[in-house]
Amino acid sequence: MTFIIIQKLENIKGLTRMSYLTYLQSEVREKREQLERLNNCEAELENLQSEFIQKRSLTKDPELTSTTWKGNLANKFLQVREDVTYAYKDISQVQLDTALNTIENKIQEIRGQIESLHRSIASEKARIEREEREERAD
Repeated sequence: MTFIIIQKLENIKGLTRMSYLTYLQSEVREKREQLERLNNCEAELENLQSEFIQKRSLTKDPELTSTTWKGNLANKFLQVREDVTYAYKDISQVQLDTALNTIENKIQEIRGQIESLHRSIASEKARIEREEREERAD
């Protein structure tokens, strides 16, 4: 009877060892998935930013001169156009740069977490091996 209890305890102990290791490995998988999603998002935003910058000149169309349109409505239209141009530039440069920097920082953070998890996995494997050697020695 005692032997069976000891055997069950060893099985539980082994399960606990492996479950923490399995947990760490699943964390690595999850972090890699997050990293992949962020990398895809970053690439997509960079493409959108390039497209946005390429189309910035469209805020100046149609070109208005004093011979094509003048007067109070023309002045109001030009003011609106300036506001749109400023907002367009703000979005294409400032806001998208901020978003890209935030994503890049998060990518670096997750890479650091993955490295830390790999160190924890190596440490946990070494601990399990050490405990198994000690148990065999007893």
